[in-house]
Amino acid sequence: MHSLSLASIALVSLASTAQGKAAGCDQKPSFAAGNFKDFTTSEGREYRVWLPASYDSSKATPLILSYHGANRVIDEQVALDKLSDPFFNKDHIVVYLQGLEASRPGHTVWEGAPDSTSDDIGFTADVLEAVSKEICVDEKRIYATGKSQGGGFVGRLACDAGLSKRIAAFAPVSGAYYIKEIDVKADCHPESVKVPCDAGRSNIPILAFHGGADATINYNGGFRSGACLPAISSWAKQWAARDHLDQTPANTTITGAQNGVKMSYGGGLVSLVYDGDNIGHAWPSTQPNSDNDGKDLAAFNASTSIMEFFRSHKLD
Repeated sequence: MHSLSLASIALVSLASTAQGKAAGCDQKPSFAAGNFKDFTTSEGREYRVWLPASYDSSKATPLILSYHGANRVIDEQVALDKLSDPFFNKDHIVVYLQGLEASRPGHTVWEGAPDSTSDDIGFTADVLEAVSKEICVDEKRIYATGKSQGGGFVGRLACDAGLSKRIAAFAPVSGAYYIKEIDVKADCHPESVKVPCDAGRSNIPILAFHGGADATINYNGGFRSGACLPAISSWAKQWAARDHLDQTPANTTITGAQNGVKMSYGGGLVSLVYDGDNIGHAWPSTQPNSDNDGKDLAAFNASTSIMEFFRSHKLD
């Protein structure tokens, strides 16, 4: 997998202090707390930052990176994850990043997609470096979440030698964990295929969500768009193995879900939430959203679970 360059690591490190506080601490940001602001990197890549109303430039504040799905844009991810809604999140900065088009107009993707040629690992490093120069970021509490192909990219971040040491915990939703190295259908064996990974540390916290009725990224994996997709349960079990956890999960039934279950390894260091037999390619929500169209609502809100998970983990 693509690893963060030494130059990018140096740039990000320059924005931080030994106390885990960013260089942007005690500086007035260019926009008011409780608001969004759109930015572009020096290479013209777009991202959007939301500051919680409680933001105080003298206090190191945790930060969440959020990645939209394929064919989507920032606005759609903001509406979907609702992590800038105080109902779910009152005290974490949220940074929404924009993927680039590939193959055809409007087809936005992230690094790792079969047709992507972009350097989104580098883009993420650039965004962290820029945000940390202006805003007081808690460098020990940076997190990543995303939907579909954006969720798959979150999996790549967790496997990156550099950024896996910068991001404290990862929460992909309906993730598309493409293995581009396997581009022949006959060679794709979802239950046993090894997911490439070059994580820079062990004990990486992972919370993944997937629905049994996902007709886009099948829970059982398969061959799609010229690349192999692992079975989701195998993907999660491989993470448990990387974290040196017992390979037998502790299962907890999700009340109100259609056979929904949370499979936890190592006391929840790694967990896979099977959303339910009726949940499709969706961000699980008890309320209507653009994924569920008001039908087959989930028995829980993924955003609530993600925030609880992030709050329970930080870098040493």
